Amino acid sequence: MSRVKRKEDVFYGLFREYGEKLVQVGEVYQRIFHEYPASRALVPSMKEYENVCDEQARRIFMELSSSFITPFDRDDISALTKRLDDVVDYMEAAASRLDLFAIEDMRPEAIQLADITVKAIGQVADIMDRLSTFKKDKAVMETALAVDVTEDEGDAVYKIALADLFHGDVATLEIMKWSRVYDRMELALNACEHACDIVQGIIMKNA
Repeated sequence: MSRVKRKEDVFYGLFREYGEKLVQVGEVYQRIFHEYPASRALVPSMKEYENVCDEQARRIFMELSSSFITPFDRDDISALTKRLDDVVDYMEAAASRLDLFAIEDMRPEAIQLADITVKAIGQVADIMDRLSTFKKDKAVMETALAVDVTEDEGDAVYKIALADLFHGDVATLEIMKWSRVYDRMELALNACEHACDIVQGIIMKNA
């Protein structure tokens, strides 16, 4: 007889699926920045992925609203879901601004930031895959801490990107456009770190 799936298993499965979806979105995000402007046609697909991830978040919240037993604190489940959702929202916002602002020439720092964000997303997805073992698997905390380092890498690139804009020979309009793109790119990376901060807190509460 097959074992009835426990509520704990349901939540872990949903978070695992969310991590997988993040990786899929990240691959498109990375391709957009690497191949832009030739990849402009891919930008609308980011909104489609955002809708898919919004639906995944709704599934988690619906499960949470009907569950008396959860694998860890209910507020942490809610906060983690919102931070994962933020990652996708900010990536979509960054990509859409390329088209919205009629940007024609890609900047190297933007490609670097996209690559670093995808690296962080891979780390987040690994955590979501291992989340069910967070009480005994040290790799969950180690990977969560590694995301902090990845975010620091991105922060350094972000500062260089802004310096190049404001201290280089860049037209004022281009500065305005790229500042807004970089802002959303940084927020996407920060959201990865914030999600991992929540996981670190979950581990500490249950130690």
